[in-house]
Amino acid sequence: MEEEKIRKEMMDLLFEKTKNLFSEKVIDYGTNPRNYGAIENPEGYAKITGPCGDTVEIFLRVKKGKIEDIRYTTNGCMTSHAAVSAATVMAKGKAPKDCIRINQSSILDHLGGMPEDAKHCALLAATTLHRALRNFAVGKK
Repeated sequence: MEEEKIRKEMMDLLFEKTKNLFSEKVIDYGTNPRNYGAIENPEGYAKITGPCGDTVEIFLRVKKGKIEDIRYTTNGCMTSHAAVSAATVMAKGKAPKDCIRINQSSILDHLGGMPEDAKHCALLAATTLHRALRNFAVGKK
């Protein structure tokens, strides 16, 4: 229980120090990522290294025409985690063709924006997602 109290205090302090830079959602997704991890034998997969050196991998599992499971890994910073985590949340449960609408702008909207120097993380997330979707579509044939 003590660990949880310390964690909450640290998160409160982090948010207080960065509230002018990052939305609460960016901090939440970046420090409590959703859908983090790999999928063995995914039906769709992509790995891209962005210009800042962050590498993102996205893994897809599709059942009955919907993305049943989607996971990611990255060696990036908090904003990379936030962007890719948001992309996976936005895609899960949707038809792959509907996920094409998930782009840099929609990820930034979902997160409540990002500082100018972090917006490339949303582009990397969207590009990796689109490549994983393309990999799924090609493998389906």
